[in-house]
Amino acid sequence: MEELDARGADWNARWRNYRPLHALIQEDPHGPHALGKADPQRLKCLDWLLAHGADPEQVGAWPSARALIIAAFVGVPEYVDRLRSAGARIDIFVQSALGDLGAVSRQLKKDPALANATDADTLTGLQACAGSRLFRTEAAGNRRLRTIATRLLDAGADPNARARSWGKSVDAAYFAIAARHLEMLELLLTRGADAESALVAAAWQEDHAFAELTLAHGAKPDAAREGDRPILNELVRWGRFDGALWLLEQGASPNVADARGWTALHQAVSRGSARMVEALRAAGGDPSWQDQDGLSPRGLARQKGKRKLEVLLS
Repeated sequence: MEELDARGADWNARWRNYRPLHALIQEDPHGPHALGKADPQRLKCLDWLLAHGADPEQVGAWPSARALIIAAFVGVPEYVDRLRSAGARIDIFVQSALGDLGAVSRQLKKDPALANATDADTLTGLQACAGSRLFRTEAAGNRRLRTIATRLLDAGADPNARARSWGKSVDAAYFAIAARHLEMLELLLTRGADAESALVAAAWQEDHAFAELTLAHGAKPDAAREGDRPILNELVRWGRFDGALWLLEQGASPNVADARGWTALHQAVSRGSARMVEALRAAGGDPSWQDQDGLSPRGLARQKGKRKLEVLLS
């Protein structure tokens, strides 16, 4: 890093919306993350970046946020402490993520409109609160986060407000699911969060408790769509067969098509999964269903030379 610095490296440059600070803090956006622990080398690197001009107020990552909020989403207190010591701004969005109930309550009392304000035109306080992982092993901290969420909702926060992320937009329920906040998700669904949108996020989790909760709040599997694609079809498309099988058990139809007319059976044939083809057929999947080009799952198997699948679809 010293060599890069000597050559004039910009420590606030952005690549694919990641700045050095954000990339260091959020190494794996979808990973489980160590429970509140930071690698000493990463802490040393963070200190170096902050000492050499990295600006904690710049936004980055997905969804775009300041480094302090990303640190709360990762759930590492040492990152939070160092960023605060470096002068990172503390406002209602950060306070919501850090579980500062008193500060959030005072701010909302002064200005209830803050409940629907956004930080850098992206995150709301409710989203920042729902996505915080700082208290995954602290019951009291998690209760504070839920109380903050309740105060924000009482002040008019929209539980279905969307924030632009990589390739899609996401809501507070998405953040709660990503942070493994089951009770936070319960609160959001009770207060009007879209259950089908939540099911789209929950269906990817190995722990079915989140998806079960969305069903308990009225989510219909066939109405849950990732863009123009039914969530069952998407799970099959990406090889998430355990989740797809679970959805079938919950009554998802194997004959709901996407915009081009592909059903989950088309996707299973494309993946080459005999196990999934058999499960979809057992659930009533139609091997003769034709897409917009007149291609059926059986025809797709024949076209791809997948004789075993073609036999299963006969």
